Amino acid sequence: MNLYLVVSESLDEVIWEDWFNNCGHLESYRIAELIVARSHGHARWLAYQSDRIGGYPCLDDMPKMAVRLKRKNVVGEPGIVTKQYNGIASDELWILDNAPHIGFAGDML
Repeated sequence: MNLYLVVSESLDEVIWEDWFNNCGHLESYRIAELIVARSHGHARWLAYQSDRIGGYPCLDDMPKMAVRLKRKNVVGEPGIVTKQYNGIASDELWILDNAPHIGFAGDML
């Protein structure tokens, strides 16, 4: 297993102030997770499944994502480990570099 950083393109969520009167606004967010997985594709799918806002995960609706290998031969089960790695070399792990296809061209998240 390997440790990957997965970051999605910008996604929108409707925040309802008054659902009955159809009053709400859009808020943007990104899926950003550290994931232990077998491959880039597996990491992308696990990150997409973790998105509670998007509803039932469907391959047709999956957003574009940047996936970066951070560590090889990590011991553990496939899944999200973001909380486990917070504070442990976190600056190094969260560097995404350049991902123009998802609209991100910075150095850090």
